[in-house]
Amino acid sequence: MLSPTPTVQATLFVLRLLGVNVIRANLEWAYVAPDPQSRSAPRGFDGADPARYPGWAPYDRLVRLAADYGIGVQLNLTAPGPLWAMGRHPPSARAADHWLPSAAAFARFAYAAGLHYSGRVPGVPAVHDWSIWNEPNQPGWLAPQSERIGGRWQAVAPRLYRSLVDAGYLGLHRSGHARDRILIGELAPEGDPQAGSYDPLAPMPFLRDLYCVGRRYRPLRGLLARRLGCPPRGSRRAFVSANPLLFWASGFAHHPYYFFHPPSYSAPDPQFVPIADLGRLQRGLDRALAAWGVERRLPIYITEYGYQTNPPDPFQIVTPAQQAVYLNEADYIAWRDPRVRSVAQFLLYDAAPNASYAPGQFGYWDTFQTGLIYSDGEPKPALYAYRLPIWIPDPRIRRGRALLVWGQLRPAPAGRALARVQWRAAGGGRWRTLARVRSASLHHYFTVRVRPPASGEIRIAWQASSRIVICSRDAAVTVAGR
Repeated sequence: MLSPTPTVQATLFVLRLLGVNVIRANLEWAYVAPDPQSRSAPRGFDGADPARYPGWAPYDRLVRLAADYGIGVQLNLTAPGPLWAMGRHPPSARAADHWLPSAAAFARFAYAAGLHYSGRVPGVPAVHDWSIWNEPNQPGWLAPQSERIGGRWQAVAPRLYRSLVDAGYLGLHRSGHARDRILIGELAPEGDPQAGSYDPLAPMPFLRDLYCVGRRYRPLRGLLARRLGCPPRGSRRAFVSANPLLFWASGFAHHPYYFFHPPSYSAPDPQFVPIADLGRLQRGLDRALAAWGVERRLPIYITEYGYQTNPPDPFQIVTPAQQAVYLNEADYIAWRDPRVRSVAQFLLYDAAPNASYAPGQFGYWDTFQTGLIYSDGEPKPALYAYRLPIWIPDPRIRRGRALLVWGQLRPAPAGRALARVQWRAAGGGRWRTLARVRSASLHHYFTVRVRPPASGEIRIAWQASSRIVICSRDAAVTVAGR
C-alpha cells in the first residue's frame, strides 16, 4: 500500500497476467483518520465528513491504478482504529487500537468512506465491493473476545461485531452503496478452547452468538440473550429488522486456512472451519437464519486463503512444491461447492520477516510467507500453478478407463478459449495431446475425461498468443493393468 507507484503498478501488472480480477485491501480506520494516537478526536471533528480524513491518498492510488489494469478493489473497513474511537482501559498497548470500538464512530467512518468512494470525487473511481471488519473472532483485530461475568467467561466479541456490522451497513447504505456487494463475517478458521479477553473464539460458536442462537439453533432468551445484546424474548421481527445485514448481506466471507494439512483434511474439532469443512459454516448459517424466520442461503466468499512455505520459514512443514498442489486442490474444492462465489489468494509476495527478532527465532517468522513469490522476487512453483490450475480428483485408474481432469484458464480473456490436455510417460519424453477443450465459461473452468495410455504426467497447455504457450504444473497419474 505504501510502496512507490512503480512498485504498485508492477504488482498490478503481475496480478493481471495471472488473471486476477478483484483484489481485497484492508481500509484501516486508523490510517486514514486524523490524530489516531490521541485519546481525543480533533476539536470540532465531523467523522461523517470525508474531507476530515487526511489518509485517503494511498487507497485512492490503489483504486485508480487497479482500474487502469481492469482490476476491481474490495475495501474491508477494519481495525486498527483511532484511539479516540476505542474504549478506555485496554489491558495492553497492543490491544488499544481495537479495544471496544465505538459503533457510532464506525458508522460515521463507513459513511465517510462511502462518500469518498462514491465516484463523485475527481480522479477517484467508485468502489462497489465492501466487507465489514477483518477476523472479528481474533483478538488481534477485535477485543475483548470474552469477559468474566459472574465468575465465568462470556463471549463478547460477537456482540461487538454485530454492532459494527449494523454500523457499517448504516454508513454505507446512507452514503449511496445500498446496492453494492457488502460482505460480513471475514472469520478466521480456528479458535482457542481457553477463554479469555485475548483468546480467539472458534468460528462456529462465534457464529451462533452473532446470530443469537444456542447450540440447537434456537433463539436465545433471558440473561444470556441480554448479555449478548440479543432480544431477551427472542422476537423474530425485531431482531431481523434491527440487524438487516446479518440476513441480507451479499455473502458471508471466510478465511478457511489449515496451514499444516492438505485442503481435503477435515478438522477433528467441529467448531473449526477449514476449507474441507465449509459445509459446517453453511449449515450453521442456514440454521441461524431459519431460527429467525429467514429462509435464505448466504453465498460464501473465501476472501483469504493460502499456505506458508518452508523455505523461507523453517517453522513450517509445507514445501513450495506442496503449496502449488494444495492451492490447486483448494480451487477445485471451492469450484465444486455451489455456495462458494470466489477464492482470494493471500499473498502474492511473501511478507518480509519481523526484524524486531533475531534471525532463527520463531518471532522472526511471525509474518505471512503464503506468497506465490518469495520476498526477493523469485517465483515459487505456486505462481505457475495458480495461473493455470489443474486437479485430478482420482489420479489412479485402470488401463483403458477415463480420467477426470479439472482445470481453469485463469488469465484467458472473455470469450472462447482453447486448451490442450497433454500426457507424457513417466520419466519424461514428448508431450502428447489427449484432448482439446474449448472453454467459454465466465472464469474459464472446464472438466474433461481423457484416457492416458500409461502412467505418467498430465498437464494443461493454453496458447496465450501466437508465440506464447502457458502450461500448468505436471500432475502425476498412475495407470494400472486391467
